[in-house]
Parts: sequence; structure tokens; C-alpha cells
Amino acid sequence: MNRRTLIKWLHWLSFALLIYFFAVEPDDDMADAGAALSTHAGAGVLLALVTGIWLFIWLRKGLMGRAGPKLPGPTKQFHRLNHIALQIGVPIVVASGAFAGLAAPFAIRAFDVLPINPGFGGKGIHDFATEIHEIVFDALIILIIVHALFHIWRHLRLKDNALRIMVPKILHRWL
Repeated sequence: MNRRTLIKWLHWLSFALLIYFFAVEPDDDMADAGAALSTHAGAGVLLALVTGIWLFIWLRKGLMGRAGPKLPGPTKQFHRLNHIALQIGVPIVVASGAFAGLAAPFAIRAFDVLPINPGFGGKGIHDFATEIHEIVFDALIILIIVHALFHIWRHLRLKDNALRIMVPKILHRWL
């Protein structure tokens, strides 16, 4: 598997996990959330692994994609900044979620198997960490929507096949 293929897999796997987090959120009373919290924590561990691999690749090799020759001047800079913001934003969301989980005053087990914390945290710090995590996650979702709209605009308006670069080959016939 080459680097580009690995990045595509990491891209779509992290997108699927983020959609899961957007669609399924544990109850406000996290101590009684049960299976939802356990699954949320497990998906968080998976996202942490994906993010760690992707961050390592980015720190070693830099951004995968170039802005493209058809992009007008200011949009080339936007392209670069948007991708850097995503490369930094996802690990911040993962870190804030990990902090919220570690600060919980109740035990959390990822997928009801892997212990995340001992449950010795305080309610105040946990509530604060959870609030920060939700704000950072919402900001990331906005950034992802802007990112997707930008690439759809590129693909449709500039006709530079931006979406073909990011999707698996099996989907190319519809683009």
C-alpha cells in the first residue's frame, strides 16, 4: 500500500468515526450513559490511533496534496491553511476527549473492555473538560464542512477532479 492509498483510508476512516460522533452522543448524565459512553470511548480510541498514524505521516512528510494549478491565487493559500487546520484540529479534538474521559468521576471502559480511567476525577473538572471537548468538536465539524464544500467547488467549478483524488477508485466512474 502506497502513502496516497493509506492517506485515503485514514481520511475516510476518520470521517466515518467523526460522523458517528456527530450522530451518536452519550446522554448528558454521562455516568448513566452505559453502552453509548462505552462505544463513544471505544470509537475515540480508534480515532486516536488513526489520528496518531496520520499525524506521524504529516510530521514526517508534510501535506499530501498540492493546491493544484487551476486554483486562483488566494484559494491556494486557503487550501494549504485549511488542510493544516484539519491536521491540527483532529488531534486537538482527540486530546480534549481524552482529557474529558480521564477527568471523569466514574470509570469508563472502551467498548466495555479497555479501561480508560480509574474514575477518580472530579465532577467540576470533568464538566469543564466535556464542555471544551464539545466546543472544539463543533469547530472541527464546521472546518470539515468548509473543507468538503471547497473541494466540491473545485471539482464542479474548476473541473480539476479534486474529488477523484480523495475517493477510492471504485467511485471514480460517478465523478
